[in-house]
Amino acid sequence: MNETQFLVLILGLAAVAITAGVAHAIRSRHKASRREALKQRLRNITFHDQAKTNRLIEFERTELKRKGRPEESVEDLMQRAIERWERDNASAAPIY
Repeated sequence: MNETQFLVLILGLAAVAITAGVAHAIRSRHKASRREALKQRLRNITFHDQAKTNRLIEFERTELKRKGRPEESVEDLMQRAIERWERDNASAAPIY
C-alpha cells in the first residue's frame, strides 16, 4: 500500500467516524426531546403531581412484569401510561 492509498483509507475511516458521531448526536437529541415531551404530557395529566406521575410509570412497569414481558425504556413506559390514561378517560367530560 502506498502513501496515497493509506491517506485515502485514513480519510475514509475519519469520515465514517464523523458521520457516526453526528448520527448519534441527532438520535440522542431526538430521544431527549421525546422524553421531555412525554414527561410534560404526564405532568399535565396529573396536574404536576410528581407522585402520581411516578405511580403511572411504575404501574406500567409492573404490568409488563406481570405479563412476563421484557422491561421497556422509561420513554416507552411513559407512552404506555399516557395511552392507558387516554383510553381510561376517553368518555370523561373535557376539562378544557
